[in-house]
Amino acid sequence: MLTAAPLLSPPPPPPRCHVAIPLRCHAPTQQVAAAAADRGLLLRGAGSPVVKRAPGGWLLWYQCGARVALAASTDGLRWGPPVEPDPLVASTDWWAFDTAAVRPSDVLLFSGPDASARSGFPSSAVYWLYYSGSTDERFGSPFPAAAAAAAEDVPALPGLAISQDGRHWARIEGDHHTGALLGVGEEEEGGDPRRGWEARCVAAPKVVLHAEGDLRMYYHSFDEMSQRHAIGLARSKDGVRWRKAGKVLEGGKAGSFDEGGVRHGHVVRDRAAGRYVMVYEGVDANGRVSIGMAVSEDGLKGWRRSSELPILRPSDDDEGWDSTVVGSPCLVQMDGAYDWRMYYTGVGRDGEAAIGMAYSEGHGLQKFEKWDAVLIVPLMALWVTGSIPILANLFFSRRITTTVKRRTEKTIDCMKKERDAQPLKWHQMDGLPRLPFLEVCLV
Repeated sequence: MLTAAPLLSPPPPPPRCHVAIPLRCHAPTQQVAAAAADRGLLLRGAGSPVVKRAPGGWLLWYQCGARVALAASTDGLRWGPPVEPDPLVASTDWWAFDTAAVRPSDVLLFSGPDASARSGFPSSAVYWLYYSGSTDERFGSPFPAAAAAAAEDVPALPGLAISQDGRHWARIEGDHHTGALLGVGEEEEGGDPRRGWEARCVAAPKVVLHAEGDLRMYYHSFDEMSQRHAIGLARSKDGVRWRKAGKVLEGGKAGSFDEGGVRHGHVVRDRAAGRYVMVYEGVDANGRVSIGMAVSEDGLKGWRRSSELPILRPSDDDEGWDSTVVGSPCLVQMDGAYDWRMYYTGVGRDGEAAIGMAYSEGHGLQKFEKWDAVLIVPLMALWVTGSIPILANLFFSRRITTTVKRRTEKTIDCMKKERDAQPLKWHQMDGLPRLPFLEVCLV
């Protein structure tokens, strides 16, 4: 049985294919206070989030410039500084497919000798990082939002690296002559050499371990025939040697939010519903990027959109950090049967990328609300003054949304119980005093 590894210590549719997130990357900064334009914001100067829960905390691999970075958290909301050195950088092998830039796509966490016995790797191989790599510097270098379309010419291929601790990685060479796991224009299952739909790239590999000897990779490419992005499937018995199985999701009908194509599909198994869920980027006719959702009973075929509307749109606030693009979604199922988090990349009008989070609570994944960090300060004030009913009413009158009110009431109730059960203790975090159990209440 595979188990989780331990946590490490502290506008037309785009004509070409790659991870289309314009990054102006600097040292990532933690978001502490939230204004209306900052709802959902977690980490600035970062993109392409891959978030995993592990015993004792959370791990975040993300893209910053041409490299992969790593941060840890106790609650999945406030992240520590990036681990040094960078977990994965561009290859120094001249013939490789990833000599210019790398971006994280997915991480599988394994531990125990049984995992290595099935895969053929040594028992120390507990982290498997699937990533996109390119030989073109535009794939990872900063560039303004206006030049994003020009960078769509950049090709990308999928790679794999393994690690004992999540920070030191060794690349595993695939069957492609560049060391990539897959190349473009190769045969699919059944011997049909369809070069047309994915002759440019195989990008953003997201991998699902369905069962022993059955791994599934979802990736996107650019279809020359339809001039739209589409999401394809490849299958493997060992996670290293892959065979393509064709498209599983294409762009929507005219006028839809994803008529320009679909990409960056992240697939997870819905434990409650017993089906597979895919969140993905949808590009409309004007190039606007939103996040949509599709479901399938077996994860192989019959993918159908859960709604004709996106589950998350760019912010309506022109000054919002994610007012231009929301994409690169990463879905995490929480302990509740219908409670989910979705981490994503947002891009504002200034071209800067950042990572944010939205959640779905009891909506059956039909509705996502952006996490609101502004809750922290009012709730701390409620605790200190003891004027919970008065200040709560003032707070609700200022922010009249049923979601905020419901979650605030839930948090206040949680705080009351904790206050009665333990003495008041303060901790210093991010420059603000916090109660040690406050994060638990807010999650």
